[in-house]
Amino acid sequence: MRYALALVMACVSCAAVAAAEEAPPELAQMCSTFFGQLREGKVAEAYTLLLQGSRIAAKLEDVSKLEERTREMLQSYGAVRGYDAVNVEFVGKNLCRLTYLTRSDIAPVRWRIVFYRPADKWRVFNLQMDDAVMEFFGK
Repeated sequence: MRYALALVMACVSCAAVAAAEEAPPELAQMCSTFFGQLREGKVAEAYTLLLQGSRIAAKLEDVSKLEERTREMLQSYGAVRGYDAVNVEFVGKNLCRLTYLTRSDIAPVRWRIVFYRPADKWRVFNLQMDDAVMEFFGK
């Protein structure tokens, strides 16, 4: 009986962890739209939609740098062919980091997008892209 209870508790814990690792639907949709726009080569449009309401959008120089880096990435690694959701992390209920991997012709690119929800709407707080995909495999 003790073992059965332990097994049930372990299953419940696993289910809770699995549920916690899913991105909120609105964030998954925002990212899907973003990567879809990148796939079509629409870099400026992708950032316009993703950054709506964020503090980054108010800093035109920052947006311009993101767009430029993204265009360089597309030139270096090839067009985005698709993407995979890799990780979801929460700090509390209102700060969420989503990690994605885009598939390109030459090499994958890692995207880490941090969303913050100060009230009722999620906004991009930070965005990073790099080619440090070997970090997915540990040391």
